[in-house]
Amino acid sequence: MVKNLLATAALLLTISFSFSQNCVPDGQYTTSGIHPDSATNFAPAYAGTPYSQLITVIIPQDTTPPFPPIPIPWDSTVMVSMSGLPPGFTYACWNNSTSPNRCSWRGNTTGCAIITGNPTINDTGTYNLTVVTNNYLGGSTNPIGFTITYYKIKVNGPASVPSVNGVSFFVSQNVPNPANTSTEFDFISDANTTVKLKIYNIVGDVIYSYDIKASQGTNHFSLSTKTFPNGIYLCAFTKGDNTITKRMVVSH
Repeated sequence: MVKNLLATAALLLTISFSFSQNCVPDGQYTTSGIHPDSATNFAPAYAGTPYSQLITVIIPQDTTPPFPPIPIPWDSTVMVSMSGLPPGFTYACWNNSTSPNRCSWRGNTTGCAIITGNPTINDTGTYNLTVVTNNYLGGSTNPIGFTITYYKIKVNGPASVPSVNGVSFFVSQNVPNPANTSTEFDFISDANTTVKLKIYNIVGDVIYSYDIKASQGTNHFSLSTKTFPNGIYLCAFTKGDNTITKRMVVSH
């Protein structure tokens, strides 16, 4: 069990978030661990499309070894290093402390992290990440090290955009996410057409709609979020019979 919790806390630090780009944890997650998990893994990247992977991390308050079964406080986890990112990709951490750039989390806290990058056609391939962490338990100054190797980012070329019902249509995650005053979406269309955008709040009300005049190829759409209250939104892009939905967080 200690090993599993070490894996959890290790990945909390997989990424970091800079002081100028505070991230917001995804409130749908409540259990200790790294979200998304290893089964879901990180989203793929596409050449010519900005990449952003939001990570929500929840560090446990303590851990209980099999013998003796006495809870041991989980003091903190510190990321020592992360390697294997695609060329030009960066990571940063944020932990609500007085030093947001420090990649460390205390026990019984929730934080978030992000990976960003702008892949090119020359970056196509699969990149396996290696994350090394030190975990401090029970007041000890001697950390327990743990390395995670099961996360990866696959960079695809523009031609490998997923096919939806036989029609090439892909929408990237908005950047930045969380958004403050504005954010941008990139999407790919196989023809000149109209893409309808509807944005829903957490209770399912449509709070924004817009018809985007799309061109064949890669399109960029800038969205002003100045008037959006802080919260989580669903952004539904519809092209014909195909709808792709992205989760957007607004934090002013």
